[in-house]
Amino acid sequence: MNGCTSYERDIRPKFTAEAISHINNAGLNVADYATVKDNANGILKRLMDSDNPMPPKPRGPWPQEWIDCFKQWTDSGKLP
Repeated sequence: MNGCTSYERDIRPKFTAEAISHINNAGLNVADYATVKDNANGILKRLMDSDNPMPPKPRGPWPQEWIDCFKQWTDSGKLP
């Protein structure tokens, strides 16, 4: 995966309005850069958890390519 280094360009668009609402109800605002940055390791762990995926059904888990992108963003320093 090349170039997944920006929250606004690469990460934020992957969270649908439905997912944002659902995850926000659980207490985590994934539409907010600072929140995602501060919780990136936990979010990544949850994205990789096949038994309890995020986002939940009916949309289901992210494709592996998106998870890899999120990991690359996290590893690259979590730029805005």
